[in-house]
Amino acid sequence: MKNKEHKPAVETLFGQFMLVFVGTALSIILTIGSDDMMEKQEQRDNERLTALMVMSNIEGFAQSMEKRSDRLAQNDSLAVWLLSKPVEELELLPLGEVNNMFNQAINVQFMSQDKTAENIFSYNTETWKNIGSVQFIDGVGQCFSAMNTVVDYWNKWATEMDDTSNNIKYHPDDYEGNTLIAKYMNNDMMRSLMQSIHARRGWLNYIAATMRHYNQMNMKYVGITEEELMEFINDREKDEETDNSAPSFMDYHIPAIQPDSLFTFRDLDLRLDSLKGK
Repeated sequence: MKNKEHKPAVETLFGQFMLVFVGTALSIILTIGSDDMMEKQEQRDNERLTALMVMSNIEGFAQSMEKRSDRLAQNDSLAVWLLSKPVEELELLPLGEVNNMFNQAINVQFMSQDKTAENIFSYNTETWKNIGSVQFIDGVGQCFSAMNTVVDYWNKWATEMDDTSNNIKYHPDDYEGNTLIAKYMNNDMMRSLMQSIHARRGWLNYIAATMRHYNQMNMKYVGITEEELMEFINDREKDEETDNSAPSFMDYHIPAIQPDSLFTFRDLDLRLDSLKGK
């Protein structure tokens, strides 16, 4: 009878133990499952953030190519006008004025490139693990390689422009002509470099279009839309605008002449015609 009296108590105690055990087990399973889900979500977020960072860098490079092409329009217009005039006519203008026009025509800014995103992407194996797409990694790597080639190619051309003009400026006796502008415009290498400005404008826009073409492919590899990318870029630009950015030379650059105005060139042509008549 005593055993029968204690049996319900034992069963109750065992049942309570089992409930606690099952509850604890479920809690552990749910915690592990929740942690696993959070870890996977964090990994997806890191993958998306990394992809957006590198693609925004590529898009930023494309935009900088277009802006550079737009700025080069002034150089192009002035170079074309100077090349179209006989040297003896250019010498009729005040030499300080025509020399300023020439300097503006050949004033080509060197390229620089922020390699932060490239370094994070290229040298951090954890980044590659986060991405998980071989096609994306290859595609972005090709873009960064192309960007570096573009910068090197452009700076080599800009250096040649500087070196050629400086050689004439600082060693005038070695070159044909009575005035500095004549020495510049009589030099075949200098004229060839000035003529190439126009081709560089189209080339810059081609580079921009090519970068965007490959970025479109990169988006598909990681399932990111163009709208998401542009939203990410706009948010970053807004953040940068709130910071105290350093002054830019182009904000203070005062051109010798505004060559995008047809009236400007017409005025110069009329001045030359009047000077020729004297």
